[in-house]
Amino acid sequence: MPQATSVSASQNNAAHRPAGWGRWGDDDERGALNTLGPAALTRGMACVTEGRSLSLTAPVVPGRGTGAVGRPDPAHFMLRDGGDYAAGHPERGGFAFADDVIQIPTHGVTHFDALSHVWRDGLMYNGHPASAVSSRGARRLGIETAGPVVTRGVLVDLVPAAASWLPGSTSVGVDELRALLDRTGVTLESGDALLVRTGWLEAWQQGQNTDGVWPGLDADCAEWLSEQDLSVLGADNIGVEAYPSSDPECQVPLHLALLRGHGVFFCELMALAELAASGRSTFLFVANPLPVAGGVGGPVCPVAIL
Repeated sequence: MPQATSVSASQNNAAHRPAGWGRWGDDDERGALNTLGPAALTRGMACVTEGRSLSLTAPVVPGRGTGAVGRPDPAHFMLRDGGDYAAGHPERGGFAFADDVIQIPTHGVTHFDALSHVWRDGLMYNGHPASAVSSRGARRLGIETAGPVVTRGVLVDLVPAAASWLPGSTSVGVDELRALLDRTGVTLESGDALLVRTGWLEAWQQGQNTDGVWPGLDADCAEWLSEQDLSVLGADNIGVEAYPSSDPECQVPLHLALLRGHGVFFCELMALAELAASGRSTFLFVANPLPVAGGVGGPVCPVAIL
């Protein structure tokens, strides 16, 4: 098994060192989640005015995945059920029980991308070498390094009022994104979780042809988004950014610029329609990705508290 080279050596071999590398030290593995703390938490808690919560998690339906490219469908298996007892299995200790197992693709349900999910030139976030990801998982930047995320969430609905979803591979550029954010009256602050709704999930659920394309943010959003110092960037589509990309040289420019370059965690395949219908642009955002040791992604059940 190839051994991971040191971070400093990897960085010396890199053609370009992103501005976000080394911000929290050369060994850092939490990236932009380092922006979280009392200020971000208090800002989020100040948004709780109604005392109700909304799930931002898409249902996990066995045998029916969410169309995430290259991912298998979730599977659900019963280890014990009522049929076992009907067939003669005795109750013991005064009770009977059912038990089950699930099998889910970590990137095929509502999930966080770990910082080990993408790389370029053999280097992941903060200069950690891609050789640290093997058939046994990620020895560096695994999803278990994330931990709980509690901060202010900000929703920007990209779907026009007269539409149910953005069509095809609609690409929303930085000028439109900023204009829509301005309409909410919200100014992004360090540590915020920015969520953008495209309506893709509803289009998929209603049988629209979503194979191979999806609407999302354009590549030109990268620089401005990096300046906002977000902790999390989330969406209701497969990859947050539009696909195919407008960048002729890279199909995932936002992943490389933000996740790899600045350690911003991406949360994908979110359910945002109910939150959008609430009319709320800010809320307390709570999420804790499943800490799969060495996972390059982690299923998550994010919640908006209004």
